[in-house]
Amino acid sequence: MNIEKNRREFLKLSGALCLGALIAPHDLFAMQTSEIYTPADTRSLNFYNVNTLESLDVTYFKNGIYSDEAHAKINELMIDRRSGEITTMELGLIDTLHQIHTLSGSNEPLEIICGYRSPQTNEKLRHQTSGVAKHSYHTLGQAADINIKDIPLEELHRIAISLNAGGVGFYPHSGFIHVDIGPVRTWRG
Repeated sequence: MNIEKNRREFLKLSGALCLGALIAPHDLFAMQTSEIYTPADTRSLNFYNVNTLESLDVTYFKNGIYSDEAHAKINELMIDRRSGEITTMELGLIDTLHQIHTLSGSNEPLEIICGYRSPQTNEKLRHQTSGVAKHSYHTLGQAADINIKDIPLEELHRIAISLNAGGVGFYPHSGFIHVDIGPVRTWRG
């Protein structure tokens, strides 16, 4: 009887260890993310839109609350420069951009090459240029093409991939990386 009880205990412990091995990597990632953010953090971003030549230095999160006013200013900065349309950029994307900028250690502004892109603009670009996705996350306010002047593009790309927060495209010939909050994936353009 003791042998049977010990066997059951061994099987329970083995199962728990296996489950722990599956859960631990996610918990480790969560711990890394929590090292960047706590609910009391103040999150600010310094932007420069290379197409409109507009700058924005804004605190968008303070005392556990996202600022609607700051969010509206970010939406305006991320305008579709071709159509003049503005959308609501996803806060998850803004947080991802903040994490990238913070981890880069740069004091230079985060350069926006492309933020929002209306569905009509996206369709026009698809017919003019290769590499424009039919269902682009730009059209959902969930993507941005970015650069930071004093950070090598390869390093920026590595930082974005390390977050495991969505799609990351590397466009060295065009001088930017694409970041979105869709499924995790990478590509080179």
